[in-house]
Amino acid sequence: MKGMLFTELFELIKKKFGENLLDDVIDDSKLANDGAYTAIGSYEFDELVRILVSLSKHTNIQIPDLLELYGEYLFDKLIKILPQFNTSTDILDFIEKVETHIHVEVRKLYPTAELPSFDIIYKDDSTLEFFYVSSRKLHYLAKGLLLGASKYFNEPISIDMNEDNERVLFKIKRI
Repeated sequence: MKGMLFTELFELIKKKFGENLLDDVIDDSKLANDGAYTAIGSYEFDELVRILVSLSKHTNIQIPDLLELYGEYLFDKLIKILPQFNTSTDILDFIEKVETHIHVEVRKLYPTAELPSFDIIYKDDSTLEFFYVSSRKLHYLAKGLLLGASKYFNEPISIDMNEDNERVLFKIKRI
């Protein structure tokens, strides 16, 4: 996983829960690098899992809720860091371009990045349905990113997720 995901998670923890809790989470996670991540580095996915498990233990917040919170926070950071990825004027267009434009550009910058796929199955003026497919099963992070996009575009949405073993069906509706 790209280091930026770790460094931004640490920033969120500091802002939301304080530096002392971040130190406790890092200590508790027993990370090989003692929490010393660089934004451009690559790190093991299990380290992110250990950090989230520790954060959940210290905050009594379930991991899906933490991932959603993190995704919403992360969207704002990503759109500021990589504004060229946003060529959309509305949220449904943006989501539709995740697979065909944004992930293509991310792979150019980070050829080894393991990205989920967004397989669009239905779209009209107010609804978008797609399958989220990823071996990492970070669909709650994706949900948070979608909520962040909703705020960014100032377009309220509802999100329904139906999980099975292989993929998650997202149903996005403008409210």
